[in-house]
Amino acid sequence: MDDRARLFRTGGSQAVRLPKRYRFTGQREVRIRREDERVILEPVKARWNRRLIGLAGSAADFPYPPEPEPVEPGPHLE
Repeated sequence: MDDRARLFRTGGSQAVRLPKRYRFTGQREVRIRREDERVILEPVKARWNRRLIGLAGSAADFPYPPEPEPVEPGPHLE
């Protein structure tokens, strides 16, 4: 038997009250899409915040270290 959920209105939107076993944990938003008559909710993966990226700097701020000096070749095994 399929589980059921209640629909209700909040403001100008329609909402669905998910049963406990279908709740999303740690999510602030979900992606929604329609496939024919189905409406599918999927978790949204966390993305980097633009403000955080701005604080992190760029590659120019953190240049690569210089290349090490070449070493003399070691003894060759015969």
